[in-house]
Amino acid sequence: MNVLLKSLPEVETHFGKKATIAISLLDMVNEGERAFGFLLGSMDAGFDVTVGFFNDKARYAAFKKQSATFWNEEDIRSILSQIGRFADWSYKAGSDFFDYTEKHGDDIVAEAMGWQTPARTYAFVYVANVDGEIGIAPDKNALDQKAGN
Repeated sequence: MNVLLKSLPEVETHFGKKATIAISLLDMVNEGERAFGFLLGSMDAGFDVTVGFFNDKARYAAFKKQSATFWNEEDIRSILSQIGRFADWSYKAGSDFFDYTEKHGDDIVAEAMGWQTPARTYAFVYVANVDGEIGIAPDKNALDQKAGN
């Protein structure tokens, strides 16, 4: 993966910018959540990205469009490609949900999932389970209040 399961310095290298502190999106600060933001593009175009970390590993990324335009297929492909190779995603045009599976041979080495629906102004991708670490189960409606505004 390019962003998820990486350290903050690795994510900064990927985006080519230093992170700023951001509001945590899952309200799991007591469980170790820390969030950082990246502006990809400008204030009028591109994406405002919030990346959430647990135990210094990126576990989620929320992409909010900076323009007032509706999400389209190109936007989805663009943000999914930031997480990992597009060929590793299971996504059907028009679907609200997408899944990521990265394999080395027959072994699954990483999995992620996420959503972007027409009613939402953001896309959210996360790794639910990491061996030996806290599991996360995001609530879409609660995220709407933070990521969607």
